[in-house]
Amino acid sequence: MKLLHVRDVLKREENIQRAEVEYDIIQELGDKTVRYAILSHRWEDGSEVTYEEMIGLMKMDELKKKEVRDRSGYTKIIKCCEQAIKDDYEWLWIDTCCIDKRSSAELSEAINSMYRWYQDAQVCYAYLNDVTEPTFPTERNGRTYDKSGGWPEWFMRGWTLQELIAPKRLEFFNKDWAPIGNKQHLAPVLEVITIIPRGVLSDGPVGKRLSVARVMSWAADRRTTRVEDRAYSLMGLFEVNMPMVYGEGKKAFQRLQLEIIRRSSDHSIFAWCLLKPRTGSFLADDPSDFRCYGHIRKVEPKEFGDKLVEHITQRRLDAPQHNSWKILTYPIHRCRLAWLRWRARALSQQLRTFTVGNAGIQVCLPVIPYSDSPTHFKAILACTDGAGPALVTIDIAFSGFGIYREPIDFDNIRKALKVYPEFQTLHLTHNQDVNENRRKFTLDDKHASYHGFTRCSTFPHESTGDAVTLSSLTDGLVVIVYSHKAARSYFAVGLGYYFGQGWVHIVCDEHVPAQEVDWTWFGKRAYDQMWLARAEHARKMSKRGRAHSSRNAHFTKHAHLPRSIWDARVVWGRWEADNFRVTVDVVQCPGCCGGPWEISTTFNDWGGLGMPGPMNTVCRSYSLTLGGWVAEVDGCSGQRIRLGDYGDCVDGILICSGNIFEDMRILGIDPEDSVYCPVVSRVHSEADWWRSCIGFQADVTTVYRATRDTHLALRQAKGISLPTNKHFMLLLKDFSTRLAGKHLVTTIIQCSEFYSVDRAGNRRDSEDDSAPDSGNPRTEAGISTPLCTIASPQVWRRGLPCAQRRERFKSIRWAHGTSSCGMALLMLYLWMQGALLCTCEYHTLLGYLHVYGVDSVLAVSAYGNRMESQVFK
Repeated sequence: MKLLHVRDVLKREENIQRAEVEYDIIQELGDKTVRYAILSHRWEDGSEVTYEEMIGLMKMDELKKKEVRDRSGYTKIIKCCEQAIKDDYEWLWIDTCCIDKRSSAELSEAINSMYRWYQDAQVCYAYLNDVTEPTFPTERNGRTYDKSGGWPEWFMRGWTLQELIAPKRLEFFNKDWAPIGNKQHLAPVLEVITIIPRGVLSDGPVGKRLSVARVMSWAADRRTTRVEDRAYSLMGLFEVNMPMVYGEGKKAFQRLQLEIIRRSSDHSIFAWCLLKPRTGSFLADDPSDFRCYGHIRKVEPKEFGDKLVEHITQRRLDAPQHNSWKILTYPIHRCRLAWLRWRARALSQQLRTFTVGNAGIQVCLPVIPYSDSPTHFKAILACTDGAGPALVTIDIAFSGFGIYREPIDFDNIRKALKVYPEFQTLHLTHNQDVNENRRKFTLDDKHASYHGFTRCSTFPHESTGDAVTLSSLTDGLVVIVYSHKAARSYFAVGLGYYFGQGWVHIVCDEHVPAQEVDWTWFGKRAYDQMWLARAEHARKMSKRGRAHSSRNAHFTKHAHLPRSIWDARVVWGRWEADNFRVTVDVVQCPGCCGGPWEISTTFNDWGGLGMPGPMNTVCRSYSLTLGGWVAEVDGCSGQRIRLGDYGDCVDGILICSGNIFEDMRILGIDPEDSVYCPVVSRVHSEADWWRSCIGFQADVTTVYRATRDTHLALRQAKGISLPTNKHFMLLLKDFSTRLAGKHLVTTIIQCSEFYSVDRAGNRRDSEDDSAPDSGNPRTEAGISTPLCTIASPQVWRRGLPCAQRRERFKSIRWAHGTSSCGMALLMLYLWMQGALLCTCEYHTLLGYLHVYGVDSVLAVSAYGNRMESQVFK
């Protein structure tokens, strides 16, 4: 190791202007052959002095030399040397200037040897640069140390953990290098600060039988500048060595755990995040996963048999259904317990042996099966939860790729069989990347904003984009909170990934916020609620997916928002699809929702031609390319079809009862406005080879029909579709109550002439009843409309009325009497007379109409900043 020669350092400082004098201030010596002091301190960015600067100081120009000597790091070196001289030490080691970090080999050697160097030092000086008082702080002070949990920052750093434990003698100094105590005398206070037992602080960890989980818990709240140093700073405490690979990130901590496993039989290394573990690897991601598990005690293999019998007795795993049967078979129970004790002792060698390979971590553990799943088990570890007899258990799951850590499902704990555990040799997954599945959720929540709901928070981490990628082997859950501040209404949507199955859920809050809500707090609460039930959510979605095999099948989960007339809805497609798109919407609820978390099935066509919101196309006889997108259309069957027609659809035939654009004129909305104008697109054949069949004709497009021998040729064809902007989508929402269950013409194909062609491209007279009628009425002079798309808008779909909710509305009506109804009619009268209502009054009016069953439908259109209204009788 390289050591500073203290006297030469101080002499050089006294003769700093004499550049001709050379000093050998750093020398290579053996740590076992020399008495030396060592420094433990908190690095300050940009202020420390490196090895290269320390040895080359005298050769620098005056400006550079002054800059180095003015650094707080250089002053720290000089003060530490002066203290070493006072204590009669000639040699001193400081990590900033005694390691040549230009050499990766020297850096690796220093990090692997650092614990031993602190252990072999005669004294360690702990410099607390943020302590200004002349005494050691014995109570938490959040004002003085607000960035480090109320204690000096030295106690929050990762590297200082081993620097606290390893030295036999450790002296603390304040900012002015005044002594403020030592480790032995301050052991009670240090135990409170660091949760390290005072016996370990006073005498070291040797002979203390400390579990891996307990040591890891000491580092749970400590921080390092580099992610890799979270692992490298713990190597000495676990007496392991491994090469430094800066840039590997969290893999460094996984490598550390594997090195610990290779030299230890301590099962407590798997006892992390017992209440909220991640799915996948049995290795923790970070020391913080062991927070709150410092009470875990390891059990030696020779003691495991007795502890296992105590655990079985305490948990009543041997308890039969009837006490009388237990009395009759009590000798059998005693024999089984004796056999288990003997079995554990016979397998003591396997219990203390871990083998790490490509297949995983091979370990022998007793397991208990779950009653409701043949692939889920509860494994019993050779460690206890504190001083009691209960052994620590973890949930595991067998899959085709190995054995994974399984989060505890509190609903399933009672379902574990009351049977004796069986010893099995398991291969536990340890590589987080092997067989990892990542799925992308594409979030479309612009529909929610039309009713004033905005995204206000996400948990557990902030996210502002429209794409969320989740892993099957990590915390596969993200919660997005939406709120309407004026109406004080809010809900949370959870996107989860659990054991290869994606799931979606909605959480509402019955609490009426008296003031502004902390959305992060609500998001965390919703996260915890959905986390505990994620297995059930994933199971229901998987079951629903298996029941509908169509790739076009989509599902809707909705929840009525309390104290409002709104229904929050989440629509998603099949999980097997490559792009898992999730749409969040808020619609007016007419009382048809049966309660929260109901799931219904739809068949939405989200691929291909854009439409104003999710739509389900009724018939798909012909295929063509419209504006670069594949579209599926059907024949008009001799009807006069216009864009925007709506009505009931029977056997693919639309029984028209109105038109969207005509209704807009009645409402005073100009359908010629640019935001409502239809979109005109060019029509092309879906397959290029059709042109060669019919010969090149620039104005003729062939429409392909897969199920027939005849196809359709269109001359001078153009496609006209409904706009897909938010204004038109909001218009459809406003019509959703009156037009519930109706179908809508979303696209029409117009041409000057159309005729049938065979597969060879020859023109022929149509004898097929399913072909469009050549006598189709012309909408304009010389223009025919042979094809169209009829779809069912998602926002117009309604379920059956909920009897329970209707009864609740009825009771409210009787409770309020006629005065409230009169108030509703008064507000309605004022509204019809042109009075402008504020947002709260508007929603109050809708609430009255909703509760009292007024037979009116409100159509509201946001046009600029003015709200125009009309009541349909």
